[in-house]
Amino acid sequence: MWQMQVFALALAVFHTSEFLLAAVFMRDQMSARSLLISKPYITAMLTGVLEYLLEATVLPSLKQMHTVSYVGIALLLLGEFVRKIAMVTAGANFTHDIQHSKRAEHVLVTKGVYKFVRHPGYLGWFIWAVATQILLVNPICTVTFAYVSWRFFLGRIRYEDWTLHKFFGNEYVQYAATTHSGLPGIP
Repeated sequence: MWQMQVFALALAVFHTSEFLLAAVFMRDQMSARSLLISKPYITAMLTGVLEYLLEATVLPSLKQMHTVSYVGIALLLLGEFVRKIAMVTAGANFTHDIQHSKRAEHVLVTKGVYKFVRHPGYLGWFIWAVATQILLVNPICTVTFAYVSWRFFLGRIRYEDWTLHKFFGNEYVQYAATTHSGLPGIP
């Protein structure tokens, strides 16, 4: 059951740090949504808890695969780090919602982690979300989280790339041509 404690801690750290960074960099856009908790998200996380509890009851040896859980912890830390460094690097240019119009102070961020990955915040969240299920040694939710998150980001990245192209024109086209999105299978 130690995995559930680490899972709860990971959720608390992720959402608290997300909210605090939003308070620093996105003060004018702050709301309860800045915690990044929604009904589908709660449903997904509760499904992960349910899988853990069912498998721990029916197949307890599965949850004794501590090496898998340790890999999950390492990936949780990596995902958290990548996402938060993306937020700090982008500063006020990082928002939780895709912008539909360019603010006067909005600049294209291509330094730091953005030099290597176009959407490091999405990459960090993707790694972190899948890692929550690896930590719990949840084979079904690990695959499901990876697929559903990837599908979500496929559409989101396409739309965000379109808006950034609209905002920054050829500058964004050149940046996107040389910098991968960060997520596998999404150029």
